[in-house]
Amino acid sequence: MENYLEINYDKNLKMLLQAFSYCEANLKHEEIINELSGCDDLKKQLCLIELNTLISQAEADILVSNLINQSGPIRETASFKILEFIKDEKYRHLFQKRENLDIFVKGITDINPSVSRNVVEIITYIDDWKYLYNSILIEIKTTLSKFGDMKQERSYVTNKKNFNLYWNLEAIVSISSKLKPDNLLLEILSQTALSNDYTIREKTAKTAQVLAKKNVEFIKILNILKDDSNIYVLKYM
Repeated sequence: MENYLEINYDKNLKMLLQAFSYCEANLKHEEIINELSGCDDLKKQLCLIELNTLISQAEADILVSNLINQSGPIRETASFKILEFIKDEKYRHLFQKRENLDIFVKGITDINPSVSRNVVEIITYIDDWKYLYNSILIEIKTTLSKFGDMKQERSYVTNKKNFNLYWNLEAIVSISSKLKPDNLLLEILSQTALSNDYTIREKTAKTAQVLAKKNVEFIKILNILKDDSNIYVLKYM
């Protein structure tokens, strides 16, 4: 145990010294962009933090690429930085490519809730909401098709599927002002309303409440849940 603590201490100290050296490097913009395509996670994270402008579509694409297939700290920092840029009308057009939208859809269900939360806000600034909406529906339908019985016992696999449903439904709510609620979504909510997991029923109720203002058919979902035993579900009645 003592040797392990010494090794861990040495490793952390080395990383801290590296971080200090990177911070003192004063990298130019081009160097920061180059590092975002590199493999040094510590340097990449610091460069993401230091990134304060985007000059081209290619640079925005590199930034977005760090939202998936990277370590947790990189994905989280990238999500914060993308949100920062896309809020600014000066840069918003750089994040509208369908290839980037596909990455955002994957980011919605990132295992890190901070990433999911940021991406759910990011997508509110997307112009091609129809493509985005259809992509999210495909993800939800795929997840539901793997459930079998929605009332099955809890397990790691089930919890992972519920996590996907939770954030995809939250994504639907986030872009609800742009949507024209259809029968496909009504059918989906009819299934999620029967979930064994109260968080999914709660998110279903929240989604139905918002959409019922645009399509009265969604009141049917609220009627399914009106006698739910969970107070967090009932608050949307």
